[in-house]
Amino acid sequence: MKIGGSPFVAKGIQVPAADRSEGAPKPGLPASVLFGQGQLVRGEVTGITPEGKVVLDIGGQLVEARSEVALKPGSTLWLEVRQTEPLWLRVADKKGATQEFLRQYCADPAAMGKGLRALLGLAFLADAEKGLAEQAGMLQNFANTAVGAEPDPDRIIRLLSMLGSGAVGEESGSSQEGGKLQELLALLTADKTAILGKPNAAAMQKLGLLLELQGEINVLPASPQQTQFLLFPCLFAMGAGVGQWLFTLDSGEDQAATGEERGYALSFFLEMSRLGEVQIQIRVKDRSLQGECVVGTEAVREYLAPQLGELDELLGKLGYETVHFSCRVAKGSMLESLKSGMEAAAQLESVRIVDLEA
Repeated sequence: MKIGGSPFVAKGIQVPAADRSEGAPKPGLPASVLFGQGQLVRGEVTGITPEGKVVLDIGGQLVEARSEVALKPGSTLWLEVRQTEPLWLRVADKKGATQEFLRQYCADPAAMGKGLRALLGLAFLADAEKGLAEQAGMLQNFANTAVGAEPDPDRIIRLLSMLGSGAVGEESGSSQEGGKLQELLALLTADKTAILGKPNAAAMQKLGLLLELQGEINVLPASPQQTQFLLFPCLFAMGAGVGQWLFTLDSGEDQAATGEERGYALSFFLEMSRLGEVQIQIRVKDRSLQGECVVGTEAVREYLAPQLGELDELLGKLGYETVHFSCRVAKGSMLESLKSGMEAAAQLESVRIVDLEA
């Protein structure tokens, strides 16, 4: 959501209504105490003043702000503190959603994989489990979409839609699948813990939160200073692996300056059952493709490296004139690479996580 081309000014910080006495309002704290420059905060529009100002609830503090476009009460948006005296805020586009996703994801990196595996397992048991009769149709739909013997681009699009990572065209009939899956996850975790068990129920609940945040990242527009980027979950059949893949599009300014075709990058962060952590970085521009496989051990590198020549040939047959793939052992963890890649795409300062290994 964009409020305007320039930051809007927020004035008149007040204590929350619940803390006010019945007399005159107590004086508010200075903005420099409540906020820090560069801080990302989430605000909810609670109302509109008679003067037409927007009233925002930011962490329990009520803030009156001037907005260049109409905002509806009840809507929420991420804001970046550009200045504290006087207080200046601007819409934080993808920054806020990226920060919150990284905090939740890095706190338990295995949670999304656990949830997706549990969901796929339930899909195969839906017919046999009477307690899942109401959810059987949706679970089976998820399984049929997620698993198939042959590659199918349409299946991938439907799966991404179901996983809450952006809707596809309504003519495909899949535009509402993401919402249906969210409803299913909420129903499963609300009153089906006897079927799921506490560990699986917790995994489903965390999965729902992560998919919601991931969908928010993909829906929010990029700022003029950012490159467009999207993040999607990966799910392999038969428990072979799970992961994330990050799509990053070159900025329009770079394209205009060079006059060349706009390029893009694909970064896959995969946890494979036999190969362990595997990162695949692909850079495409015009008909040139460069890629790199980054693996966790020397044994995996020795296994994959001899097969890259065949991959080069296959990609060449698809029309890429210059193809080069390499393979090396990672210097750091895959989690660190995913985190730094998303921070760079969102132009976000390093997100502080209490414990990356938690």
